[in-house]
Amino acid sequence: MELSERKEMILSAVIERFLTTGEPVGSKFLVGVLSVPVSSATIRNDMAYLSDMGYLDQPHTSAGRIPSDKGYRYYIERLLQNFSPSDADIFRILSFIDSSEGDTVGILSQICEALSAVTGLTAVAITPHTEHSVITGTQLIPLGKKSAMVVITTSVGVTKSRVTKLDCEIDYPLMELFYNVTAANFIGVSSSQFTKARLQCVASSLGERSLDMLPLIVSFFDACIEALGADVIVKGQSSLFGIPELSPYSLQITELLRSKSAAAVLMDTNKEQPIELKIGAENEFRCMERAAVIKAPYSVNGELAGSIGVIGPTKTDYSRVIPLVKYISEITGKYLAEATEN
Repeated sequence: MELSERKEMILSAVIERFLTTGEPVGSKFLVGVLSVPVSSATIRNDMAYLSDMGYLDQPHTSAGRIPSDKGYRYYIERLLQNFSPSDADIFRILSFIDSSEGDTVGILSQICEALSAVTGLTAVAITPHTEHSVITGTQLIPLGKKSAMVVITTSVGVTKSRVTKLDCEIDYPLMELFYNVTAANFIGVSSSQFTKARLQCVASSLGERSLDMLPLIVSFFDACIEALGADVIVKGQSSLFGIPELSPYSLQITELLRSKSAAAVLMDTNKEQPIELKIGAENEFRCMERAAVIKAPYSVNGELAGSIGVIGPTKTDYSRVIPLVKYISEITGKYLAEATEN
């Protein structure tokens, strides 16, 4: 439903004042800030109408009004102007990121730290994963006579490793067999093809060195499964405990973010939208009923790979945070694409 111009002005003024002070907004304040002459009685009538329609809430009978989830949604979609990140925020973000160090996950962690530091909110990212991701490389690094590290890399730049103990000594023939077996059976293979049946088939084909090779192949397989799936990166989680609206739910939100499947649901994004918001009760989880999730998808080499965003209170400075999340999602794709090429 579209509001009249005057009611939109009142809704905007209430939201912007509430974001600044955190206090209910009354008609006396609005009389002094609206750009058109309106009586206090008219403003009270309009505020009552906005309350009846669900755009404003009244905490107490004699108190002023505060925005509702519906009011924030109307404000963001219809009234909020398009802003860009400030030069100072961009400089601060870029100062956190050193793309010459770390793999894809390491760079994404830096980007999350930057987003959390600049917004003062909890930053969450889902690591690169697509149905088309494949294993592109592997290394076997001897650590001792009977131990080694298996390292794998995916097409979106994710690297995972496993340390393995063997019953035999690591020699050149064993290493050569490892590379030949993994190249023939796993390199270039997508996540949907990593099944237990495939592992069992490979293990049965190892011949006389099957007992020697099996720990390496199992470790390789486990690392691949983890690398091809989605992981969760969370930075600035302590902010949940410092925001009054969220502190009663902070432990529940923390537990939610520890679950990869729940975090994936929370951070799921629409491929067609450059930015997406879930405000209060719009979120799928009850512990998020006082929270706002501002998130955006990011792409690597033109393919949707993951998502990144922030968790804050519904009383968030959307005019500043939305452009920051959008900017972060854009540079994330660029940094990760460069990482996959190196």
